[in-house]
This record gives sequence, C-alpha cells and structure tokens, in this order.
Amino acid sequence: MYRPLGATFAAALATMVYLPGAAHASPSVDNIAHRGGAAYAPENTIAACTMAWMQRADACEFDIQQTKDQQLVLIHDQTLSRTTNVEQVFPDRSPWRVADFTLEEIRRLDAGSWFSSGFRGEKVPTLGEALQAMRRYGIGLLLEIKHSPGNGGIDQRVANVLRQNRSLWSGRGLVVQAFDWNAMRSFHRMVPEVPITLLGKPDLSKLSDLGTFAKGISVPRSSLTPELVRTVHGKGMRVYTGPTDRPVVMRRLVSYGVDAIMTNRPGQLDSIKRYW
Repeated sequence: MYRPLGATFAAALATMVYLPGAAHASPSVDNIAHRGGAAYAPENTIAACTMAWMQRADACEFDIQQTKDQQLVLIHDQTLSRTTNVEQVFPDRSPWRVADFTLEEIRRLDAGSWFSSGFRGEKVPTLGEALQAMRRYGIGLLLEIKHSPGNGGIDQRVANVLRQNRSLWSGRGLVVQAFDWNAMRSFHRMVPEVPITLLGKPDLSKLSDLGTFAKGISVPRSSLTPELVRTVHGKGMRVYTGPTDRPVVMRRLVSYGVDAIMTNRPGQLDSIKRYW
C-alpha cells in the first residue's frame, strides 16, 4: 500500500494543468507517459503516474526488473544508484545491482529525493502496486520487461502476477513490451490475452509472422516514416513511437498516423492532440 499524498506532493499536483470533468483529447493517438511521466516526478514511481493521470495520459510506461528474492519492481536501470539513495543506505554493496538486493532492502530506499525534496520518501514500487494504481486511476499500463543479467525467469513471474491479478487490469489497457522478441513470443503463450508490443524496427518482410503474437511495433522515432506506419497498419498492427518532449516532433509523429507516442510530458502531447 502507498502512503497518502504528502502536502508537498499535493501542492505539486495542484500546479498541473487539470480541468475537473474535462474529457481526454482525441483518442486517435494514445498519450503514454514515459517511465510514468519523468519530467515532473521521479521516474518509475506511482507519484509520476499520478501526475501523468492529472495531465490526461492514457497510460503509464514502466520498466520491470527482478530483485534477488525474485520479486518484481519498477525501475529502469540495472543498478539502484541513479534513482535511489542506495549508496548512502548500503555503502558497501557496490555496484548496487537491483538483482543483488531483496525487496525488503529496496523498500528501505528513497526513490524520490534525487529528483526533488518534495518527493522524499517515495518508494520503488512493485508490479502489483502498479496494477493497483491502474485500477485506482483508470489509467492504462505499458510494461517493459527488462531481460538483463539477473532477470532469469522474469517473463514467467510477470505472467504469474498478471494472471493472479487479472481483475485489476482486464479491460483497462494493459500492454507488455520488450526488445527480446523471442521472449515475447513465449510470453504470449503464457498469457495470450495480454497484448504484446515489440521494441525495435522490424524487418517488414517478417511482419506477418510477428503479427501472429504481437499487436504492435514500437519503432524509434528516428526510424519512423509514413510509409512504415502504413505498412505496419496494413498488417493489422499498431505503431508506437517516442519518447519525445518536443512539440514539433509530436506534431510530425501525429501526422504520420501513429497509434501511440511516449513522452515525459504528457500534458504537452495532450495539448497538441486537443488543438490538432
């Protein structure tokens, strides 16, 4: 369970652009908060996703890693040092890899102060807590599984958590993605009801095969063209791209007809969609 929002965090939320009762902008392009919406709050935290929800994001993108005791936590890097105070709490545990710490030890860390004192005490969340937040806020989740050293068996564990918590995400916009396409093919067999997105630029001649288990391709924006978007759509698959925080790039990507854009500033993308 998460602590109630502190006064400082609540004040920060009040500064976000939010119109009570206002509908989201056009749903033609999904607005995905990269790492939960990392421009305004510490990345990969429930606090970040809360702010993204306030800015009308359609989904929060989170990264999944595995702890020493095989628990699933949301953090991007293989190490804890950049986004927590692990070096102060455990000074003798260098190089501070996520896979070398238990969940109980990671729970002792502050994952917010590095970003701002207003987020002091924010914790590294678990996958289960992200699913709870999904239900609480009615926001989607785009989950990237990290297949780094120390994460052996992570796909099966993610699949188990999703099966055990189906009521939290069913019908609410859950998507799982990864760079390891073979792993995603296997993951699809574990939980076929969960849509899969593949990270990376595909060989267009293999789209039909990829479409047997994946619903979308997440293409780097630098590699994206209108022709590629049309080709992927022609195979019945969605096109994800980003991340970008630049309005001029967002407008260009929307003009290509992509289905989803990842951004650290979901409020910016919402504004562009609203007045497109």
